[in-house]
Amino acid sequence: MALALYPMLSFRLLDPKTFADGLASFDGVLLEAQFASIDHPPRDRRPLHVPGAIRLHPSYLEAGTDRARYYPQYASPGDGNLLPDRELTRAIERLGIAPDTTVVVYGREPEATMAAARVVWGLLYAGVHDVRLLDGGLDGWLETGGATVANIPTACAPEWKGRAIAGPARSWRVRTHLRATTDEVRAAAATGGAGRLVDVRARGEWDGTDIDRYPFFSAAGHIPTAVHQGDWDTLLDPATKRLGPNIHNVAHRWREQGILDACVEAGEKPLIFYCGTGWRSSIAFLVACLLGLPAKNYEDGFYGWSDGEANEIAVAREDPRQRTIQP
Repeated sequence: MALALYPMLSFRLLDPKTFADGLASFDGVLLEAQFASIDHPPRDRRPLHVPGAIRLHPSYLEAGTDRARYYPQYASPGDGNLLPDRELTRAIERLGIAPDTTVVVYGREPEATMAAARVVWGLLYAGVHDVRLLDGGLDGWLETGGATVANIPTACAPEWKGRAIAGPARSWRVRTHLRATTDEVRAAAATGGAGRLVDVRARGEWDGTDIDRYPFFSAAGHIPTAVHQGDWDTLLDPATKRLGPNIHNVAHRWREQGILDACVEAGEKPLIFYCGTGWRSSIAFLVACLLGLPAKNYEDGFYGWSDGEANEIAVAREDPRQRTIQP
């Protein structure tokens, strides 16, 4: 499988100080990604936002304005997936975003990077050409002394009317190659030829000891032949909670774990990342992009895999005292 089938995406990290210095001349769309739930309670309730941002729950890309279907109110695996392609691009257009719009996404607690990465992956999948992640999220912005405002509009709020796209309408080209199908995952699990499966969940989810991670499904274990890279927070720099300072450490660890080899680094085999419902695996997908590696996000995640009666579930048999190598 040639690297040409996985063209480099126009995605990059954005330093908060650099963005703060250029905010006055920014002519794109700025999104603040945040979600809070019973399993992810907010830790910072201060009304602080970057000026000009639109507040967006990641589930907006899954359910539009139907808040009754937002995480964790999933009734089936499909509820956690992106909207059908045309509905997805229309929902994105209501944010004032066209394929050639420059979009900056920042996250805020309780899980800033997870929320932002989910939105970034959805925008890249839909076909937005230039998407940037503000590394460090709102916390990074505040550390620079960047200006804040107390209120910003919230997409899908009752009063939200949407934003018009500047200029003429553009056609969308959805990047279906960024999403792994269950058939691809089955092939990868069986022979490894379709890609290398990488699990980014917590150890207990992987080894089958934690069956209470989600309120909407209870299966535990992992997809056969998948490599456990460690929970998603191992992708972040421990001190700064940013992706950028940890990129080379992650690449080193992935090589030690057998995730990266000559085939993957030559672009002959994609990395297929999965988690529970496709949010945490979005972070690993972005890390792979920054490393120039072909990657896919298995959005169905273990929720979708375990929902299929014909899909085998593996449980780790190794010594439970062993742990995945940390950076």
